[in-house]
Amino acid sequence: MNKEIPYDMTCIDWINPFSEDIFNLLTSRQQRVLQAWKKNEFNQMPWLQYGFRDEMDKWIRNKLTGNCYTIEQVRSWEKGLLLKVHGHNDNYYVKTVPPIFAHEPFVHKSMPEYVPEIIAIHEEKNTYMMKEMKGQLLGYSKDIQQWKITAQRIASLQQKYIYDELQIKPIVPNRPIKTVLTEKQVKKTINSLKNYISHTSYQALLNSIPSVLSLVQTLDSKLPLSIDHGDLFGGNVIVENEEPLIYDWSNSSITHPFLSVVRLVEEVADFFSEGLSEEILSAYLCEWTDFGQIDELRCEFSIVRLLEPIYYLAVHIISIFPAFQDNVEKKEIIDGYVAKWVSNTNVINQHG
Repeated sequence: MNKEIPYDMTCIDWINPFSEDIFNLLTSRQQRVLQAWKKNEFNQMPWLQYGFRDEMDKWIRNKLTGNCYTIEQVRSWEKGLLLKVHGHNDNYYVKTVPPIFAHEPFVHKSMPEYVPEIIAIHEEKNTYMMKEMKGQLLGYSKDIQQWKITAQRIASLQQKYIYDELQIKPIVPNRPIKTVLTEKQVKKTINSLKNYISHTSYQALLNSIPSVLSLVQTLDSKLPLSIDHGDLFGGNVIVENEEPLIYDWSNSSITHPFLSVVRLVEEVADFFSEGLSEEILSAYLCEWTDFGQIDELRCEFSIVRLLEPIYYLAVHIISIFPAFQDNVEKKEIIDGYVAKWVSNTNVINQHG
């Protein structure tokens, strides 16, 4: 399909491939493939099942009454279905997520000033429609001020949650660091990696367990739990009219707020310099001085930074990966977090 000429799905009549007339027109091989797919249909995500796309087209037509549009399927994978709706004046994206990410549409809806505009939510289908963002990804921006504003905006969002100014329903997963990184779950995480990583890396992770647990206990309880994006980097922020908008809250949870900016400040260090990374961190931490002195906050961040790869790896292995049959991103996620954990082991052990 030529992506530059969107296929007009409004002109399509969907035909049941299992109707006798259609099924008999297929070759024997095609019939076997179709029967095998049907047998496995109930183990698939809803958007991979027959009839789901037709339901989505009808829902979109209902929400965009009076508009001329065409629908393009941008992506369909285990973590969701993404459609692009091309309208006469405006374009929209429609995203369907699996049950484990059912909170995502409502997280978006709860923070209208900070995310793409939400047009509608189909709660039963874990689907939402948002207006297309027109701008540049933060990850391509050389304007350090936009990175600083993004860090300040995530702090503002987190504090709105703390002060009950964000009404998110259904409930976002609650994953405090001290609950996720228990001795039992850290060991479970490492043991599950045995067939994915080298023996040297495996042994290094095992040896770091006492120090990891000791680090967890040093976290300051004065900082309240808040909303964490879960995957905040330049590819999940778009700058529209000089305003950074943060999207893709699939991995969001309620946990230590500082987790959200670890990757962001590290990205600034790689893209710009260590000095500007420190400037971004300072701008973020200055938003938290109601909860501690800046030196205390900086110390807390340094601990969270060391725990970040361990925490996210445990969350994926214990909570996210089991929700999927064949997560194609699994190896990449594991390799990335393990590499950071291993590189941090000397510092972790010194802290411990």
